[in-house]
Amino acid sequence: MLICGRYEATGAMKPGGMSVTYTCTDTRLDRSVVIKTLQDKSDPKRLKDKQKALLKVRSNHVVQLLDILSFESHGKVYDCLVLEHIEGEDLKEGEFDIDQRYYSTLWQIAKGLEEIHSAGIVHRDIKPNNIRVTKDGLVKIIDFGLSREVGVDNSTKGAYGFLPYMAPELLQKPPVLFTTATDVYSFAVLALSIVKAGLPPSLKCVPPAPAPTVVSSHLVGLDAVLMPILQRCLDGNPENRPAISDVVQAFERVLLRDRHRARIVIGGNISEISKSKRIAKPNVSNGKTIFAQIEIRYDGNGFIVDSVTGVVNINNTTAAPGAKLPMSCVLAFQAQPGRFYYATFDVSNPEYLP
Repeated sequence: MLICGRYEATGAMKPGGMSVTYTCTDTRLDRSVVIKTLQDKSDPKRLKDKQKALLKVRSNHVVQLLDILSFESHGKVYDCLVLEHIEGEDLKEGEFDIDQRYYSTLWQIAKGLEEIHSAGIVHRDIKPNNIRVTKDGLVKIIDFGLSREVGVDNSTKGAYGFLPYMAPELLQKPPVLFTTATDVYSFAVLALSIVKAGLPPSLKCVPPAPAPTVVSSHLVGLDAVLMPILQRCLDGNPENRPAISDVVQAFERVLLRDRHRARIVIGGNISEISKSKRIAKPNVSNGKTIFAQIEIRYDGNGFIVDSVTGVVNINNTTAAPGAKLPMSCVLAFQAQPGRFYYATFDVSNPEYLP
């Protein structure tokens, strides 16, 4: 069957909860695509919601909308979305150790959600089988069947979703109001469910009742940076949950640890600080006497002032032990009253690429 004179069905029909998908070949561009249309009894508004959501989002970690079309078959008109075809496997509960692959997978999901939220969209259905992983390890959010615009149509008379990934506020009496915090809760449940220990029993209750230590007790070996923020994601009050952008930053702290490099240039001297050389002591002296010196230590995530001799300023602010240096700044070393020598401090800005 050739749809709209362009798309040839090459795979079996796959019915879902609210839609039907067909794997097709785009005969003009010779590429595999997925065509998605609604189940007969589904609300037509859901297709429009999905269309609006996908049109707003451009992300390496979210399925891409390629085309919108309508076609007639047996006297009935079908509205459809044409989506990129992502070859790979859906996430499954209980498949991960807590390791670099686990962190990378969750960072990619959080990154996709961050870009969805930046577009003003609530996904509302984050769960393992709505996440696909390619053979190269690229992770994409693939279904927008329940998505809505923030502040426009973000309340319903009834809750849709899949327990136990539904946030507790969705289980209250209607009308049900949902925000981006709904997705943040679902993300944390997903993070707990995909480890080999499986989902904690406290999250299988209705309503869910996660213990205040469920993350630390269930995700044994999880990096300490991630424990508090994942626990906050499960807070029963959506207003207390972090933004997904904060979650992304926490995962980046873990994934980018020990990958930064700082350079200090003072006069003709260059000092570097990195994983291989964690401490530098740039100073101004006459060869015998040190007039001003700052000791900087790299702790794997940032550059910290350990000690100061004499007067050293960081961007016109007096340096003090414990201060964290910005990614780029000017250091001023006082050699004599009113006389300063200046140094530049710059940090490479590594990006995580899965």
